Parts: sequence; C-alpha cells; structure tokens
Amino acid sequence: MTELSDEAAIALRSAVSAEQAALWVYGLATAFAGYDRVLTAISDAEKQHRRLRDAAERVIRDAGQTPPPAQPAYDVGEPVRDRRSAIALLIRAENDCQVGWRSVLENSQDPTLRVTALDGLTTAATRATRWRLTIGQQPAAQHFPGQP
Repeated sequence: MTELSDEAAIALRSAVSAEQAALWVYGLATAFAGYDRVLTAISDAEKQHRRLRDAAERVIRDAGQTPPPAQPAYDVGEPVRDRRSAIALLIRAENDCQVGWRSVLENSQDPTLRVTALDGLTTAATRATRWRLTIGQQPAAQHFPGQP
C-alpha cells in the first residue's frame, strides 16, 4: 500500500480532476478541430491525459482511497463556436493541469509520484505552448508553468 500525506492526496486528487476535465474538453474540441493535424494533436493529447489520469488514480487506489469521479460535463466559461475558441479552451485546460501537477510536486516527497507530476507539468506546459502558437497567441510560452 502506498502512503500519501494529506497534502499529497489533496494535490493528487486535484490533478486527477484537472485531467478528467481536460479529457472532456478535448472531446468537445474535436468537433471544432477542422484540420487533420489539429485532430492528430488532439488525439495525442487525449492519450497523454488518459495515461496521467490513470497513473494518478492508481496511486490514489494503492493508498486505499477512492479517486474523484469525472463529472458528466464541465463549465467552459465562454461559448465555444469555432476552432480558435476551442483551442483557447484547450489552453485553459492545460493550464489547469499544470496547476494540479505543480501542486503534486510541491506536496509530495515520493520519488515515483514526483516523476509522474513532473511529466504531467512539462507535457501540459508544452501542449499549452503549442496551442498558443497554433492560434498566434503571444507570449506562447509562460514563465513558471503551473503557477496559480
């Protein structure tokens, strides 16, 4: 059985929730993708979000806890009407994942969990940068990814 401090468990549950929301948002964005390369990028991102979500849920279960359930829908804030607004939503989802994984890094001492959190933080930051470049948003790269 894995031991999680209260702080690490809260942070990990938050990261799982962000990953679940990102998966939902990526599903929505598929309807607005338009180009094959955008659909491919969405598909690749979904695979990575699933992988990270599943890894985090395993750690939570191994600690004898229950992972948070996915919601049937998520608040997207502004209406998604086209490819640009869909990609803006993807950027927001990636930012939320960065915040979740950074919190895991800051609240866990477990080396394996920290490797997963660093992977989650860096892949989300990289994807957010690529999405910003896709829609011409500057600056494309953010300083200090995951900073709330």
